[in-house]
Amino acid sequence: MLRRKWLIALFLILPVALITACTPQAGTPTPEEEVVEAPTEDTQPTDAATEETPAETEALQDLVLLDQNYWVQDGENVFTVFFFENPNTSQIISDLNYTIYLYDADGAQIQSDSDNVLWIYPGQKMGITAIFTLANESVAVGSVSIDWTYDWEAADDVRFPFTVEKTHFWQNGDNPMVTGTVSSSSDDTYTNLRANIICFDADDEIVGGGVSTLEFIPAGDYMGFASFVDTYGEVARVEVYPAFTYYTTYYKGSDFWSEIGILDDHFYTDDFGTPMGGLVIENNLDTVLIDSLVYVTFYDDAGNITSTATQPIDILLPNDRLGLSPWPLTPPEGAITSSYDILILPGDYENDYELDKTPLNVGEVSLTGEFNDTVTVNFTNTYDKQVSEADVFVLLYDADGNIIGGGSDWTTDPIPAGETVELDVWVEYAEGETVDSIEAWAYPNHYTTYD
Repeated sequence: MLRRKWLIALFLILPVALITACTPQAGTPTPEEEVVEAPTEDTQPTDAATEETPAETEALQDLVLLDQNYWVQDGENVFTVFFFENPNTSQIISDLNYTIYLYDADGAQIQSDSDNVLWIYPGQKMGITAIFTLANESVAVGSVSIDWTYDWEAADDVRFPFTVEKTHFWQNGDNPMVTGTVSSSSDDTYTNLRANIICFDADDEIVGGGVSTLEFIPAGDYMGFASFVDTYGEVARVEVYPAFTYYTTYYKGSDFWSEIGILDDHFYTDDFGTPMGGLVIENNLDTVLIDSLVYVTFYDDAGNITSTATQPIDILLPNDRLGLSPWPLTPPEGAITSSYDILILPGDYENDYELDKTPLNVGEVSLTGEFNDTVTVNFTNTYDKQVSEADVFVLLYDADGNIIGGGSDWTTDPIPAGETVELDVWVEYAEGETVDSIEAWAYPNHYTTYD
């Protein structure tokens, strides 16, 4: 895999109560589908894992709920933190299913939420965060508890493949953010991981956190993340705990990274520091790709992540090109973005797709709207069947051919064979930029049918 990097030309509460203890329940959960197998490569542990020599025969020890737990209520929001630790040196804790309960002062249950962690590695500490939104903010939470079930798997010489680096806390006014990177020593690329984010003050007391999804972590590489968090005190440091879940899938090997290429790209920042721009990609295969994902990471000069932007691609037709302008997360106050890189995770093959090129032919495009912030796109259904719906993607270019912005929209109105329709697409580009040319694509999506 090639990670390409470019430089950007800059432009201008309630009190905390004690958590009630809980004993593990007996029994082992059965997941609906196990989509990954536990990695067996000899990888380095995270700071939360302890490196030990597995005993030849080890008596199984129960998963430990540590006493470093926390919860806080702020109006209708309740934030909780729990820490588990696997005390075994040669056994993986697997299929951990847990339920967190909220109770009022009289012990009546208010609300609960269940989730899972697929594996906790030998010697590994796992922090778990959960955020509740109460239906009635006047209800006061009196206590919080957790119960769980799990199983074991034998796993000698196995270490957790992920390490967290470059974590940075951004105060960002009333909307604090945490950014960082998760590196992988695995030979496989994993998708859909959970990141539990926990914030500490100078006395090492928990003062908040959050949860984020790691879309994918490339084999032998890293993935950046940016997430809003809730904080209830001054933050001095951050811990992040990546976790496998039942939604995690994986790609073996590295040959697939060349299946989608980048033909053109340009990102810059506007006067408020928000990234603008886009890219043009190409399917290098003779096969339809579904569920691909573009991931753009933005950095400051110190290497801290300032923003990320994702763009799912429902369908990418064989040997076809498509222009995209991913929507970025607004950077935190004071962040100065100076560079970016792009990763594209190709999706699955769809060998039985009905068409090998889009049936929707784009005709006239024009910049419209009171503030020149809309592009009107006309496109015609050239297929002999009705197309049920379509996505429309737009890129804007300056006189030098640089991508300066764009946007996307969709129509769910059926498009009869031979009919021409019109769609207004809202676009974004920096104030002061002049649009010289426009390119648009009308494209099928997951829900498109041909009748």
